[in-house]
Amino acid sequence: MKTRQISLFIITLLVSQAEAVDFVRQIQLINGRTVVYDTPIAQKNGTVRSKPLEGDGAIFQLYAYQDPVFSPFTLLDAAVGTAVRANVSLSSNLIDLTVLGIHLDINLGSDPAGSSLPQLLAEQTVGAYIPEARISLTSADPYFPPRTRADQPFAASVAVGRLPTDTDNLPEGVPTKVTMARSYKLYERTLHIPAENGTGQGTYDQGFEFSKNGTFSLPGIYQNLPGEFPTKAMGEESFTATVKLGDARATVGSATIQIWPVCTAVIEGIEPGKTYQEAPPEARVTLTDLYPDSVTYAQIYRGPPALGTTGTKLPSSAFSINTFAPQNAVVPLADIADGFGEDGTYTIEVLTITPFNHRQPERIAYVSFELKRTISVRAMSATME
Repeated sequence: MKTRQISLFIITLLVSQAEAVDFVRQIQLINGRTVVYDTPIAQKNGTVRSKPLEGDGAIFQLYAYQDPVFSPFTLLDAAVGTAVRANVSLSSNLIDLTVLGIHLDINLGSDPAGSSLPQLLAEQTVGAYIPEARISLTSADPYFPPRTRADQPFAASVAVGRLPTDTDNLPEGVPTKVTMARSYKLYERTLHIPAENGTGQGTYDQGFEFSKNGTFSLPGIYQNLPGEFPTKAMGEESFTATVKLGDARATVGSATIQIWPVCTAVIEGIEPGKTYQEAPPEARVTLTDLYPDSVTYAQIYRGPPALGTTGTKLPSSAFSINTFAPQNAVVPLADIADGFGEDGTYTIEVLTITPFNHRQPERIAYVSFELKRTISVRAMSATME
């Protein structure tokens, strides 16, 4: 009779919750068995009391919802004690529940969409013998959070500590090495955020192992986001250090760097090599994927295209941004005539300045044309008598 009362109480608890609740997940290895506790949180800040820390260590994960549809629950908060064990599938609404030996499969409704699943925001591992790893990712762009351009390298620094130096008298299961994996997430190209439902995510085959304490440097790393055009890659790469904790892997350090595409420009309204008697009236530049910290402009000079040439800047074309994501723009070339001198060949270049290339201009487009404003008229004169 007592068993039925507890089972009914839990089922009522599960069905009655309809709104999503952010929660802290506590994962522990106790007597060789993984135990998971979920503690809901209702405030944006404050203190959450953990369950008793037992075993080799504990992993604390903070989850939050973007869409208030699906809610996890904490069995121990229902005051049913350790007689209850459960497996909660975050990829569906199915709960595999055992109460005092009675096995129940409870479905809270239809499978939730990807947007209603909780997102892992932070993770921390604690324990007497848990190593630590501080990972830092840097590029020529000093912006935080770290970011770089798809064609530019970045560097990683990994500081490993608290690995045991004497392995003779260690308790069983104590981690003796730190493993670091490299993963990626592709961004949705309009919103500049990871794609929904976990698509466009993966882990590279490349991995690292550290069995000694110290600081290790990995210079000259290039992004490897999958895609047809590497210079147009958009997403993020993460380096995550973990240790084995029972059957689970506990995260002890991580860092992420954003990858933004190389900008491109198209000069419109000017035909290469064409002869003009005046400045092309409909000339403009279409800019795509401007780097978040950049100044872009056009210049004109007499002569064929030559890298490093300093010409006359066209103020109408100047476009400056300092933001968190790439931008697109269309700018006019309304003042081309200001750069005209004698007739001849003229070149218009589009240049961009970013934190890379020592903040020196980089040419992203150009066009050359002929200017001939003088019209020669041949005429004959004659007299008749």
